[in-house]
Amino acid sequence: MKDKLQKSANAIDNRFDSLTKQLSQRLMLDGQVHIHPYFGCGNNESIYLRGRVLLDKQIPKAQDEDSYLKNLLNTWQHITSVEIPNARVQAKFGGQTQTFVADDEGFFEVEMANTNVASDVLWHPISLELIDRPDHSPVSTTGQIMIPSPDAEYGIISDIDDTVLQSKATNYLAAATLMFFKNAKTRLPFEGVADLYQALHKNGRNPIYYVSSSPWNLFELLTDFFEYQDIPKGPLFLTDYGFSADQFIKPSHGTHKLEQIEKILNMFPDLKFLLMGDSGQHDPEIYQEVIRRHPTQILACTIRDVTTARRDSQVTQIAAEVNKSGSEMIFAEHSSQILEHAKMKGWVP
Repeated sequence: MKDKLQKSANAIDNRFDSLTKQLSQRLMLDGQVHIHPYFGCGNNESIYLRGRVLLDKQIPKAQDEDSYLKNLLNTWQHITSVEIPNARVQAKFGGQTQTFVADDEGFFEVEMANTNVASDVLWHPISLELIDRPDHSPVSTTGQIMIPSPDAEYGIISDIDDTVLQSKATNYLAAATLMFFKNAKTRLPFEGVADLYQALHKNGRNPIYYVSSSPWNLFELLTDFFEYQDIPKGPLFLTDYGFSADQFIKPSHGTHKLEQIEKILNMFPDLKFLLMGDSGQHDPEIYQEVIRRHPTQILACTIRDVTTARRDSQVTQIAAEVNKSGSEMIFAEHSSQILEHAKMKGWVP
């Protein structure tokens, strides 16, 4: 039954993509497109940035006084993006120029060598320009690449929903209500999160990476939320919701998160990391597997308690197994408890 649904959904999606492609060609002529770069990352050898070429809907910035209806409409605008397939994007970084082609969903990926950019700066600009436009008018923007300093003590890999942002991810109705009727200014972080993450970040000395199963369409909402709440920014590793021959709606939470964490760890094999998540989905199980695969690279992991007693007992058992293996899993309800533990371990002053 699932296979039939998947094939039907894939066929519908392909038909929709065909119509979208026709529309996007007209939009390219009309000039209503923009390049939407996501935060990139890099090490001493290479840099990586993902982005998307989309219809420019000019969605206004969130305000405290925005009504439920306005939040609903703006969120819907973010989710229902209109992509520009097969667009050619020229990237310039560190004296290099290369061209990359977007896929059918408008996504493009930039991978270039790191040509000895300044090591005392955390964020570096990368120029992006849409080329081969029918009317030859310029469409350009500047992306940002995070390259950690050589003197970083450790890195942080953090979940977002119910770890940083109150999302109620295990309650679909409550989660949908928060996502559609709140905005980046009215969504709430957990108390003390900003202080905890700023302390760990140490004014940019220690890099932070965010891995989440949220869709790329919510990138702007999430980054605006970080800015409004004074939470350190970092590259986001999100998911592409959609239909394909081998994917129904979206990849599994565990598969996506494990793959992205491994990508980050492999990028910095000599750097230790703190993993930060919550008990609501499968972070304890995923982090336990990460520790099993990379026992010397994980400094510790913290799990925020957002679940009932039944789930808590499962997480407590996983934490006991992790601690017995020689690593450490901290299971706590409040950010202040995690911060006090970090002070005790010497991770923060």
